[in-house]
Amino acid sequence: MRYRVFGGVFAAPFAFPELRSEPEGPAPDWNLRVAEGPLPSVPSTTVGREQLAAGVEAQLQRTGHGLRLTFDDTGTFDILRGGSEIEWYPASGSDPELVRVDIIGRVLAAASHEQGLLCLHGSAVSIDRVAVGFLAPKGSGKSTLAMALASQGARLLTDDTLPVEPHTCLARPGVHSVRLWNDAAERFASLGDWRLGLSDKRTFDALPDSLIQHDAVPLAALYELVPSSSGELPGKVQRTQRVPAHGAVTLVQHSKLGALLGGAESLRVFDACASIAAAVPVYQLDVTRALDAVDEVAATIMRWHR
Repeated sequence: MRYRVFGGVFAAPFAFPELRSEPEGPAPDWNLRVAEGPLPSVPSTTVGREQLAAGVEAQLQRTGHGLRLTFDDTGTFDILRGGSEIEWYPASGSDPELVRVDIIGRVLAAASHEQGLLCLHGSAVSIDRVAVGFLAPKGSGKSTLAMALASQGARLLTDDTLPVEPHTCLARPGVHSVRLWNDAAERFASLGDWRLGLSDKRTFDALPDSLIQHDAVPLAALYELVPSSSGELPGKVQRTQRVPAHGAVTLVQHSKLGALLGGAESLRVFDACASIAAAVPVYQLDVTRALDAVDEVAATIMRWHR
């Protein structure tokens, strides 16, 4: 099965409802294979560790053949041949949806890192053929804001993972599947069909093509979301541009792989972030954290970029 993701083609032996099918075309950029037999023991150096949830840790190692990414709950992924080949050694009883989330999140981000891309933890839209990205920790409202912008004429470029080419500052299309809590999902229910997914969130896997940005576009701005309580801001939203050095640090803080990329790998991430921050404005975006304010916030951002 072949799918479009991260500006390329991903081939897998099982279905990914979160991704768009690509039945024909060029050879895949990433091939996923379910490995047979036990995980081979190879010399390795630990690059970094990250606590993902209570009792669940991810560990990234550098081996003589590439990267090895291990999750306590879903298994081990060997990323080989410059990031193009991924071998999965499943953990016993792993949840299929969690496996898919790990693959289209950190596993493909690690494979893309091997290929020279920078993956940021953020959502993004295309407004008049330029990309506008929103960076924030989990639960800060970046997916809701992206859907609000799509409802006002923008096109969804990606949710949760934003792949960027550091030297050209092209933002690639990522995952066109959006997960929202019930109150936000009800607000945007008319945009497309949804299913019940992880954490009882509603997952919009089938947004119409008219709302989707399918090809890479130049990155025009990156915003770090800083939610505020209602009444704390003079308006619903305001932005403050950061100097490039501060912008580079902001991007490092929102690297998709975070603490997993330590040591020499962190220097590569910093160089990529510095290149992007030197060419693309990075803003602090103070927003009123209230669902009834999101349409006004989206309308203001649309005016800034049209």
